[in-house]
Amino acid sequence: MSIIDEFLKQHPNVRLPSPPAIAISILDETNKTEPCFSRLGEIIGSDPGLTTRVLQIANSPIIAPLTPLDNLDKALARMGLTLATNIALSFALIENFRLKPTHNFDFDYFWRRALTAAASANIISTTTKHHNDNIFISSLLQDISILGVYIACAENHEKEQPHINKISSLVEDYTGYSHAHFSTEILEQWGVPKSITQPIRFHHQPESAPKNYKNQARIINLASKLSALLNNNHKVKKTEQLQSVMERYYSFTSHQTLTVIEQASKLSTDIITQINLPSEQLEKNTIQILHEANRKLFDLSLTTNELAEQYKNEKEQIQQTSFALSNSNAELSRMAFQDSLTGLYNVRYMHEYLDRELKRVSRYNGIFSFLMFDIDDFKSINDTYGHQAGDKMLQEIATTALQTIRNTDLLARYGGEEFAVILPETTLELALEIGERLRKNIEALRVDWKNNQLSVTASIGISYYSAEEESLSKNQIIANADAGLYRSKARGKNCISLSKEQTHLPATMGNQHT
Repeated sequence: MSIIDEFLKQHPNVRLPSPPAIAISILDETNKTEPCFSRLGEIIGSDPGLTTRVLQIANSPIIAPLTPLDNLDKALARMGLTLATNIALSFALIENFRLKPTHNFDFDYFWRRALTAAASANIISTTTKHHNDNIFISSLLQDISILGVYIACAENHEKEQPHINKISSLVEDYTGYSHAHFSTEILEQWGVPKSITQPIRFHHQPESAPKNYKNQARIINLASKLSALLNNNHKVKKTEQLQSVMERYYSFTSHQTLTVIEQASKLSTDIITQINLPSEQLEKNTIQILHEANRKLFDLSLTTNELAEQYKNEKEQIQQTSFALSNSNAELSRMAFQDSLTGLYNVRYMHEYLDRELKRVSRYNGIFSFLMFDIDDFKSINDTYGHQAGDKMLQEIATTALQTIRNTDLLARYGGEEFAVILPETTLELALEIGERLRKNIEALRVDWKNNQLSVTASIGISYYSAEEESLSKNQIIANADAGLYRSKARGKNCISLSKEQTHLPATMGNQHT
């Protein structure tokens, strides 16, 4: 008999809360041997509120997209299956269990603590280079038994005070188990996978966790401490305890720990604000923590007025630092994945995306097509009108190509005047149609430059991949498209071709394709 069955046997009139229907649908899809990305999108898209939340997170510093993600398909593709599932499940549960505060339980405070823990775990895991897509939701739901037992047994503790630390003892009082253990049991009964629940089970004693869950358990432990630090009345001892554990687990210095605190506070505030929870106390506590750290470091003796002035200065400094950090992260993201001239993804990101697409096709028995196009005789533009004219032409071609392809396709600048397009779940026939539209739109493009109208054409090569062709490597897929492109060049340019290796596929369309 499970501990939940034992608990319900002892309390026959009590019913533990169940997850909302949409959360059950998400869990059912996730637990399938082969989860379907498109089906997950349909489930999330059926709930406008949840769709909005997912888009908010997809455009937040957690994901840091190069350009705004304005639809669900783009957001899910950028986030990946695991993270998208966890984010959607998180907010489905928050919306369902975010009830009005009572005289003895503040639901907003509970979720503010939980979201701060989730954001803190994300920062700690990234900083320590132990990032895991499940760490956000594991930290978010680590105390779900406190909420569940409170809702189930609300009529039995009307005199309890509205402080989480006191209410948390109810789990052990009512069940005989720690809230970490009981949270694990509740989540597993809901169908949440062990990769999420097991780190929760051991997070109070992470050194006793199985080896493959130890780092996650450590991070959840630290995230819980950091969340308590940022949301409760702060004491110097709590900061010292956090620093001690950070040093023991990851050899962090005091300065590194303070940096994590600042970043966790900023990310938590961003997320909490997006779901309309108050964050003022969190920001105030961060200022207090930094003040106390500075005071200890420099042994300052301050009057009340001086202390108030330092609070003000430190708050401004935190805001400036957070703004600079946000800008810095955005700039680093752009530098890592964005082509500076056209604003498109660069070849590095294209390779990473293509790796993920190959894994997706292999896992879900899917397909995709890959297209490469090169601007014909582009050198003549540079030689005749100058490189600035060539740059302008490339920018206009990038805009035209983006307007031609679909939201789910990925366009990248491969190098020079060469571009690449990844077309997920796209047959060769459809890829040729898209390629033909692209060819025609580029041919029709006119760019004004110093009283001249510049025009170009493009040669296009296409390759196709399905799960049945797993012998093809990423480099071979690119080489096939490249070979098709050069066949187009050899045939007179301004046309679309397959490589000789793929001409056996039934995809010929008129005289423009071979």
